[in-house]
Amino acid sequence: MKPKPPPKGLSTRANRCLSTSGILAEKEVVLHALKTGALYPYFRPALYGKKTHQEVCRWAGLDESFVSPTIPKNTTPLAIDNGLSYRANRLLLRAGIQADKPAVLRALQTGVLRPGICPVNYGKQTHAELCRWAGVDEHDLARCRNKLNARENP
Repeated sequence: MKPKPPPKGLSTRANRCLSTSGILAEKEVVLHALKTGALYPYFRPALYGKKTHQEVCRWAGLDESFVSPTIPKNTTPLAIDNGLSYRANRLLLRAGIQADKPAVLRALQTGVLRPGICPVNYGKQTHAELCRWAGVDEHDLARCRNKLNARENP
């Protein structure tokens, strides 16, 4: 059995990067995203690196070394002085969660932030950092979430 060619002529990884950033796999749309900075290697979206960028540029008919002239202006600076690491701030930015304690606490309590589940690249270490920063014991948080689940599903 022959393997199926990737849809639209792009690899699975490139298609995943485009779909997670909300960009249709159409050449005109991708060209616009590359020129406006919506696709920027090592910055936006997550897991969009050098090799994927080269593949997408080749597919769109651009030089492989093409890089958007500017990083998008609507991007908040990642070097926020709030006491969190660069990794935690970037994770919150990608997840669409404000980098303030009430918003992070709400996301932790509701299960929007769960290590190993969502968002992508959110592991035990970053979870522990966010729990410490928000003033929550991560073990109590898991117990509270289990109680909530038990009430919802009797």
